[in-house]
Amino acid sequence: MRQIARGLVTAGAVLVGTLAIPGTAHAAGPTVKDAYSDASDWSVLDVRLNYSGGIDKITATLRPVGSSDTDAPVATVTDFTKKYDIYSWDGVWASQPLRLDALGKYTVDIEVTDSSGETTVQKDAGTLNYAKQPVFSDFTVTPTEPDVEHRTATATGDLVLRDPRTHETVPLAGTTVDAEFDNGGKDVPTVTDDAGHFSASAETTGGWASAEYAGDLGHVSADVVQVSPQAAPTRFVLDQSAFHVTTGDKITVAGTLQYQYDGEWKPLAGTPVEIDYKDCSTCSPVDTTTDANGRFSFDKTPYGARTVYEISIPTRPFNPYIVHTAADVTAAVTATTKFSSFTASLDKDAEVTINGTLDVTGRDGRDSANVAIQYSADGKTGWTTQKILKVVFGDDFSDRLPGYTDGYWRLSYAGSSTADIKGTVSNSLRRNRALTRVKDANASPEPVYKGRTITVKGVLQEHKVGATSWNAYGGRKVQILFRPKGKSTWYLMATVTTKTNGSFSKGFTAKQDGTWVPVFLYPDSKHFVGDGREDYVDVR
Repeated sequence: MRQIARGLVTAGAVLVGTLAIPGTAHAAGPTVKDAYSDASDWSVLDVRLNYSGGIDKITATLRPVGSSDTDAPVATVTDFTKKYDIYSWDGVWASQPLRLDALGKYTVDIEVTDSSGETTVQKDAGTLNYAKQPVFSDFTVTPTEPDVEHRTATATGDLVLRDPRTHETVPLAGTTVDAEFDNGGKDVPTVTDDAGHFSASAETTGGWASAEYAGDLGHVSADVVQVSPQAAPTRFVLDQSAFHVTTGDKITVAGTLQYQYDGEWKPLAGTPVEIDYKDCSTCSPVDTTTDANGRFSFDKTPYGARTVYEISIPTRPFNPYIVHTAADVTAAVTATTKFSSFTASLDKDAEVTINGTLDVTGRDGRDSANVAIQYSADGKTGWTTQKILKVVFGDDFSDRLPGYTDGYWRLSYAGSSTADIKGTVSNSLRRNRALTRVKDANASPEPVYKGRTITVKGVLQEHKVGATSWNAYGGRKVQILFRPKGKSTWYLMATVTTKTNGSFSKGFTAKQDGTWVPVFLYPDSKHFVGDGREDYVDVR
């Protein structure tokens, strides 16, 4: 004897039964989820079931809504066919179109038996809306493949009212219909004419199109129609695709965006265009929109040895009517250089010390360069290279080398054609000091006997920059040096101060043979070191 699981049994009753017989196996029957009028044909009853195994039989009884479940049914339905599965355990079965005597809403009671013999009875499983149904017929969309020059689609059809008893139809005139385009994202309301006919148009971006009626008679939608725009080929015609500029210079990337239609290339107006570094890791596109002639323009300041830009049609917002193409623009950039912190100093021995920094703009990294230290007597012509230094861009450098008593100094970098770096020359700096000398330097007498006095004398003079003659240099200290015969070392014997006329004189006790010389060893910052004639004295 088969068991019947009553759908109206309460959860509490089921719980008590379970507790009364712990551990006893009990096969559950199918679960009735819903019963309702089919959306496309309200005369068809759909029943949704959860089940395991198979379904052997479905019986539906219909009674007017509000009647007692003990009242005699107005119809019993047993002819069901499986319509589709929602899941492997969840499916929908549909009846054949029902022919009832009266229109109205009917409560549906369901009894269902599965292949294992388990039966479920579900009272009030759902409602059949057996009423005159609004129905769309002859719904079409033209064109279904719009193109770049024909982007408007037109939806047409008829809205009729169908009697479920006979399936006869009458037009629904003066009724509002929503034509839906772009996957339902664009609604165009329209009103049916006397024949129930409607027509609505919209510029579409593709996707499904349909029509919807939602009114007092219920809700119904037409079958969807797929609209697939055809993408036209596009191209960028650039005014210039390659540039070679100097760091800091702007370039104008301009051109025309075109599309192809019927074999002809035409300007594509009103279309977003963007430019960015090609294959960038951190992108920051700049956008513009083509004008009525398809023209666009960007100003960019390229940096680095070689910059590659990509001009493209952005994917957002996506335009289904064109192929989203791209074009490359290359910019070779010549780096610039300059010397900063350039100084030159001339010491008392006519040696020059050079300091400076060679900066580069438009290149990253720490490359090296050859810097020439150059000299010119007049600062205009005859520049000659005195020394070549290997320096690193951006690093301070310094060097010391033999100089001149007067003249101009500068730094020069020739640049690099290989690295595309422009050369530079620093400003020129004049450096000089006044010359000094000891005129008429003499040590006497010579020869001289040991123990006698040797007198060293002379006149200290200066020759200022721009002067035409030598002049006395008084009030200055002169060092008198002596080098014994056979020795290489000079010894300071005395320091004397020159008179107003630059003269000086100093006596020494003769002790041994050797060479005497007066020297101006410690000048100020405006004079060079000066000396007199070396004089050998024979001491007997």
